Amino acid sequence: MLKERPLLSIIVPSFNQAEFLGATLDSIFGQKYLPHEVLVMDGASTDGSVDVIKKYATQFPTLRWVSEPDNGPADAVNKGLERVTGEVIGIQSSDDIYYPGAFQAAVDVFAKHPDCGLVYGDLDRIDAQNNFLYEQRFPDFSWEAYFGISCSIIQSSIFFRTEVAKDAGGWNGEIYSCDLDYWLRLLFRTQAIHIPQILSAWRHYDGQRTQFDTHQKIWDGYWRMIDESPEIARATPKIRRLAQASKHLRVLRSPPSKSMFFAYRHLLIAFIKHPGFWRYHPLRSLLRWLPGSNYARSVFIFSRKYLGMAPQKTVPTVKPE
Repeated sequence: MLKERPLLSIIVPSFNQAEFLGATLDSIFGQKYLPHEVLVMDGASTDGSVDVIKKYATQFPTLRWVSEPDNGPADAVNKGLERVTGEVIGIQSSDDIYYPGAFQAAVDVFAKHPDCGLVYGDLDRIDAQNNFLYEQRFPDFSWEAYFGISCSIIQSSIFFRTEVAKDAGGWNGEIYSCDLDYWLRLLFRTQAIHIPQILSAWRHYDGQRTQFDTHQKIWDGYWRMIDESPEIARATPKIRRLAQASKHLRVLRSPPSKSMFFAYRHLLIAFIKHPGFWRYHPLRSLLRWLPGSNYARSVFIFSRKYLGMAPQKTVPTVKPE
């Protein structure tokens, strides 16, 4: 059982993102929920990030930090996991932001559901200038839904219990999408609940870690994650089948090839193994694989931009009081 107001630990892996780090920390320290602690694990940034961290550490005594060379995001997160003292953990990238009320929403679910060890919410996609791009909503948890979206619940809107994290171990830096590998291990150890609320904004911009030129690494790492998972190997035949389908469904999110034949082949295999996968994807992500979809998409983008049809949504911001 959690305490009435459990301590919430937020880990922020950071490296050379001074441009966004202040907004990330504002979104944490502006949350009304208390108590919480913040651990910024910086990888020896050289762009002014350390100055930003020092500024916030002076203002907020619950912020602890280190800045030293590391071996990437997995190493940074693992350093944070070793240092947390809270009962609930969140991991927030140094270029993403929480929305108002995110902490309280997560803690409320844990309080009402003692057997739940992980909660995840929805999110907005925004650009480098905080402009809204689109919403990303997720299905309620089931193995059909989870593997139907190729395990792609998003870090910025996830919170989990520390006791579950200790049993699962740390992030595996040998897998490029080491966050997806971690959620998979957690979900085999606990119950998960989806919060139908937008908890965060995930930033999309040139130069971030997830780009088309990294899709091959993401693809290879995902296939390795599924094939080498001891939890999947011990699972029921149905779960193993769904997990294998999810490898092919990865083509909807990070295709390593722009070939339509490549995409169709993997979607056909996915359909054979998991014929209901399409229910867990927005229509726009499926239609783009139809013949002529690139032309239709170009017309749609032109219409939104020049005919006043662009999404009109103000991205909420949290500022420390």
